[in-house]
Amino acid sequence: MLKPHLWLLLFCLLLGSTASRENNAPVVVTGILGESAILPADIPDKNKIDNINWASRTPVAVVTPEGTAVNIITTHQNYKGRLNVSSKTYDLQINHLKMEDAGFYRADINLKTSSTSTTITKNYTLQIYRRLEQPKITLNTIASENNTCNITLTCSVEIGDAVKYEWTPLGEQTDESNGKSRLFIFQTSEDVPKNYTCMAKNPVSKNSQSILVQYPCTGISKSSNLWFILISILIILISTATCFYLRYKGKKDADSSFITQGNTGKEPSAPADNRVYDEIVIPKGIVSTPQKEESLNTIYYTVQKPQKVENSYSSNTKLLGTSTSDFVI
Repeated sequence: MLKPHLWLLLFCLLLGSTASRENNAPVVVTGILGESAILPADIPDKNKIDNINWASRTPVAVVTPEGTAVNIITTHQNYKGRLNVSSKTYDLQINHLKMEDAGFYRADINLKTSSTSTTITKNYTLQIYRRLEQPKITLNTIASENNTCNITLTCSVEIGDAVKYEWTPLGEQTDESNGKSRLFIFQTSEDVPKNYTCMAKNPVSKNSQSILVQYPCTGISKSSNLWFILISILIILISTATCFYLRYKGKKDADSSFITQGNTGKEPSAPADNRVYDEIVIPKGIVSTPQKEESLNTIYYTVQKPQKVENSYSSNTKLLGTSTSDFVI
């Protein structure tokens, strides 16, 4: 008589059985932005494949064998026209990679024989990186005492993830932060010029840049002296031009005042009212003149006030209040 567990085994063999296996550690796949990445199926017996369901955050595709070819049904529009599957290995190839393609993937591989059906689940992690462009190196210097130059070389790439830097040769100290690497160097005027190379690397690419360091502080010192001389000359020229302008402006104002006084016909110190005009009409009975010359009957005289009286008792000087008159008949 068969034992109970043997009856159970026989029942399973008669009706068929289904088994499921899953790999716990995900396979890490690295891809380059804009290029392709392959998720390996690694199926032990490819002749027993019933179908493969690929999924990520959403369903991706269903793959079924058709003779010596495969049929791919894309189940998400983000992957349409970008999937290929090898009929020999059943590996999934994703073309024209986008940054949003990165993440978790799963493949449910369904194997079937005449008596059993088995599902093998495999997990993947797709990482996508950009190819690195040539890094840029900037040089900063600080001149110190004892003829020593403190130099800082900074190496960086504009766009990149998981970038690491290497310097050749190494300096006194390096520092890496905020996506940049800094190399600190101390140099004197007696040191020979030296090439420094920065190598930038990420999981999919690497690129480098070099710079020749030769007496940087010496050039800075000469440049600083030159700028000091140029600024000093500029200050002298501006000061000289200002002095000439002020002198020219003062002389121009004085000439303008002199010309104004000359045009008025008066001396600066003379009073405003030096002339007094009066009209005297001579009766017709006294002077007989033709009618057409009546306009000449007017007599003009001028009163001039003395400017200064030197001696009030001098016989040659008239007393104040007297006047001289010029008569015109």
